[in-house]
Amino acid sequence: MDKLELFNALIGVVTPVNSMGARANSLGDSLGDTGLDSLDLLMMGIYLGDIYGVPEEELKLLQPTTVNDMFDFMEQRKTKEPPATIQEALEMVL
Repeated sequence: MDKLELFNALIGVVTPVNSMGARANSLGDSLGDTGLDSLDLLMMGIYLGDIYGVPEEELKLLQPTTVNDMFDFMEQRKTKEPPATIQEALEMVL
């Protein structure tokens, strides 16, 4: 599954009303440049945690600066493999 595609698909979930301008163009993008606010990023971390099976206590340690930082954190702490497709991942959080 493409991580950048997953991140951008999740933007529509974490900001269903105001997601028009939010987007990451690369995994190296600063989270501040994605158009997401702090609450959106908190929700993004929670949803990615669900997808990767990261325990809530571990999620409290999440302090990313880039999109890739979020995925590195999830990969290092995952308790399950993420689904193979974006659609399956979205179904897990909807």
